[in-house]
Amino acid sequence: MTEIEIKARVGDPDAAERNIASFASFTGETRKRDTYWAGGNPAVKVRVREEGETVTVTYKRKELRGDTEVNDEREFTISDRSAFETFIGDAGFAKASYKEKKTKRWVWRGDNEGAEIGIELSLVESLGWFIELEALADDPGEEEIARIRQGLFATLKRCGIEQSAIETRYYTEMLAAL
Repeated sequence: MTEIEIKARVGDPDAAERNIASFASFTGETRKRDTYWAGGNPAVKVRVREEGETVTVTYKRKELRGDTEVNDEREFTISDRSAFETFIGDAGFAKASYKEKKTKRWVWRGDNEGAEIGIELSLVESLGWFIELEALADDPGEEEIARIRQGLFATLKRCGIEQSAIETRYYTEMLAAL
């Protein structure tokens, strides 16, 4: 699955939430606790996410195209976090960083029956408020990626966030710089 995503800093989370609620469907609130593992290859990272009672492992082949992430994302749930973390530790991975965020989520179909867009307004511990807009596609071509990207920018504007607020650094990079 290909994830096409932008994230931006949010100066006024209350205003952003009002804007989002005016057009998107609220799907819930959650707390995400992410542990990132790194191995010998610096480009390879594995995320173990605890969200409620569910533990999900994610591996992404990340690509930044200008101000938009286009990632090949693979994820699966696990029933025994301790066993999995022992396995990846034995495979040469080590805990690299940790991130926690409180998130409110919405979904929106977009204008003109565009791709479904997931909207998350999150307070990221130590970093502040962010909005993330994401659409998923199966093996999209460049034309479809461009169409989805334009839909993400239009949605960002509809949320009341300027394109100049887009943050291209990964959360792990921002946390490492603290």
